[in-house]
Amino acid sequence: MIRMPLYAPLTTICRTLPDDRLSEAFCRGARRELLLTPKPGLVDVFDNGSHDDLNLIVMQQSIDLLPLYYHDLMAITLSPFDPEVVRTVGLAAEERMMIHCGTNTHKGYVFLSGLVLLALRYGRDLRHNLRQLSRQLFAGGRQSGSHGVACQHLYGCTGIVGECLDGLPSLFEHGLPCYRSYRNQGMDETRAGLALMGRLMQVVEDTTSYHRAGMHGATVIRHDGVVLEKRLAAGGQVEDWLVQRNHYYRQLNLTMGGVADMMALTFALDQLLDEEGAAS
Repeated sequence: MIRMPLYAPLTTICRTLPDDRLSEAFCRGARRELLLTPKPGLVDVFDNGSHDDLNLIVMQQSIDLLPLYYHDLMAITLSPFDPEVVRTVGLAAEERMMIHCGTNTHKGYVFLSGLVLLALRYGRDLRHNLRQLSRQLFAGGRQSGSHGVACQHLYGCTGIVGECLDGLPSLFEHGLPCYRSYRNQGMDETRAGLALMGRLMQVVEDTTSYHRAGMHGATVIRHDGVVLEKRLAAGGQVEDWLVQRNHYYRQLNLTMGGVADMMALTFALDQLLDEEGAAS
């Protein structure tokens, strides 16, 4: 018997759900990630982590700007696919965030969630769509002065480019199965969300972490991810430990924006799977 991937029901989601419901799922995913607390080095309800230029209110304002971006993406003609049109829509979304929030708040999530939304619009094999779209979007290479290029040269870290070209394995092979498995085992949303964070800390190649704290920072995140998931799986308490780790991350100026983006995407697709299941 051929076993269908967990995300298989999403192949027809754009034909069964209205555009505003799709947009709402991606916005809610970002909001659920933001409010999950505590998260070492990241903005949450307790503090701004290792981000002097961000806080909870600014991040919420940024999420409020996402629906217009998704509306513009849904209006793009896909046949033929024009990478420049997609870039223009994405840059406009980033510019709105700079104007209204004063910083590039959800830049990574703008790109990743937009990529997933476009892949969903094509239907059929979602991860194949992601790989094909990524090849076209990255065909021109990356800016030579970017953090991602520097990290690849220094540490061999392919970051978000490698992740996208491989069809987002952190999301589909780790994040989504991990979160839904823990929920099915009876964990509440918060503990399952923290377990998800732990899993993603182990597998996401986060160029922001390398840029801020080098190989040591990336090693710290991977180690803490293992500890976090094991403690939660064993039924242990982790809140005080996470608060302590947040203090340490702040000392290192260490953060993990790539992990946060994958968490938000996991929450978004989890909601879409639930909605698709309810509709079928």
